[in-house]
Amino acid sequence: MIAQNQQKVKKEITRIVQKAGKSLTEPEKKYVLEMMTGMLATGQSNLTRIAGALKEDIAVKNTLKRLQRMSSHERILEAANRLSLQEAVGKVTDETVLALDDGDITHQYGRHFENQSHVYDGSAKDTKPGYNLNQVSGYNQSSQETFPILLDMFSVKESGFLSKTNEALEVIGQVKERVGGKGLWVADRGYDNVRVLERFLQEGLTFMVRMKETRDIWVKGERHNIREVAEGVNRRVKFSSYARFGAVKCTLWLRGQEYQVTLVSYKDRRNKDIVMWLTSGWVKSTVELKRRIRGYFKRWGVEECYRFEKQGFGIEKATVRRYGSIKTLLGLSLLSWLALIHINANPRLKGEVQKAAKMEKNKKKHQPKFVYYRLLQGVKNLLAGVKRMFLFRWKRRTRKALLDIRPPMLPFLDRPTAFAYEMEYGL
Repeated sequence: MIAQNQQKVKKEITRIVQKAGKSLTEPEKKYVLEMMTGMLATGQSNLTRIAGALKEDIAVKNTLKRLQRMSSHERILEAANRLSLQEAVGKVTDETVLALDDGDITHQYGRHFENQSHVYDGSAKDTKPGYNLNQVSGYNQSSQETFPILLDMFSVKESGFLSKTNEALEVIGQVKERVGGKGLWVADRGYDNVRVLERFLQEGLTFMVRMKETRDIWVKGERHNIREVAEGVNRRVKFSSYARFGAVKCTLWLRGQEYQVTLVSYKDRRNKDIVMWLTSGWVKSTVELKRRIRGYFKRWGVEECYRFEKQGFGIEKATVRRYGSIKTLLGLSLLSWLALIHINANPRLKGEVQKAAKMEKNKKKHQPKFVYYRLLQGVKNLLAGVKRMFLFRWKRRTRKALLDIRPPMLPFLDRPTAFAYEMEYGL
């Protein structure tokens, strides 16, 4: 039974490779397959650990050299984002929360990494050497599922860099092109920017952006500071047992163009200060305003995505120095996460993988909503007993002699190609 579960897990990994590999060469496909399996088997992005997990008949240092050489293929991140967007199209609805947030990859001792700059590390509340990230993640309230949509990495020192705003606008444009005007975009104060707000409003997107105190808005034709207006709003609507909010219709002038927006003022007893949001259109319905406020608070889902990429796959512990190689590892971590999402969508396989995780709390009421840590642990345990991962590097005659004496393909592989046949017996 364990061997069959291993095969089924590998089948999901192979599906991801075949979907993402339409724009990749055959060597790149094999490299992606090896790296994804190695990352899921080790829970790390360390190439030395992955090289050891592949268990080839050659010295680990030779496997490591090959992995290092192939890691310079930057378009793997593009292929991963393309597949992630494709997978997300079927999940995004009008009720989906699209959380946009910036992040970072830091390496405390990586002083000589290519194109490295100083970034603000939100977890450490300090500036460290590293790279900037932009991510859009989705959250469906009905299924309580968090999933990645797009992940971008950039450096202020790379050639062609213009500004962080340009990078954010590019991410918004890529997602808008695939999902259209669906979903509720939510963003923190870092995106209270003329060009970002203008893009949201011109594209007709529904958004909820937390505002800074320095912006001015127009109420009944008169110009006021947004903080003064928010303090004077009657917060008569009860949001929860400890919070209330109110809203006022206003207009926003951006580069000579007038837009209709709604200012939402929110206050709870746990915090001294008020929270100010601008949302698209003149919204009168308190039910709709509550939905948008709840959607904004789900923005923390994108923080969970960053945490999983860093803790689940150890991106910040990778020791590659080339800028393109770090991008490649980021794309591979995204593809590995998509493999876990496919496992999560298969109830029977999900149950077997969770059982293999051997967690102490197995009752349904104790299971976390963000299940990917548990699924990753289960896949690691399933792949721990594999004697050899792949047959790619065997000589053709030796591989053919082994395959000739093997039993027929397992029934869940329909019309297998030669590539799928090797994948089947690689474990």
